[in-house]
Amino acid sequence: MEKLRVAIVGCGGIANQKHMPSLKANADKAEMVAFCDIIPERAEKAAKEYGAEGAKVYTDYKEMLADKSVDIDVVHVCTPNVAHCPITVAAFEAGKHVMCEKPMAKNYAEAQKMVETSEKTGRILNIGYQNRYRPDSLFLKEMCKADELGEIYFAKA
Repeated sequence: MEKLRVAIVGCGGIANQKHMPSLKANADKAEMVAFCDIIPERAEKAAKEYGAEGAKVYTDYKEMLADKSVDIDVVHVCTPNVAHCPITVAAFEAGKHVMCEKPMAKNYAEAQKMVETSEKTGRILNIGYQNRYRPDSLFLKEMCKADELGEIYFAKA
């Protein structure tokens, strides 16, 4: 299998804590070829630390998506929540798959737009709800399916 060519949009907290280290740890499967952040120094630092050879740096995601000199398969959207929808939709319309950090969008209408654009373009949308795969979450799910908890009438997260 070819390596996935990944672009990171938003090179701050969650990208530095989770996305970029995880992608680097799986360098046999993915390489980071583009970094975009409204703070140029942050994108440049990320490119130096995590980028593939020749990785490009941008301050505007629209410019990054329009740049034909960089081949991107998937865009990781690691920006503040209010920007998730426009970046995701633009990435789909540019022919890219999207891995978007949670929460998906600021409201139902934006989430619906993201899903509809994914379906219309035939691109994959993945939201970072990774807790569903934790052993404790899977265990609780199985207990619920087996009706081992009795009637659940209240839950708090």
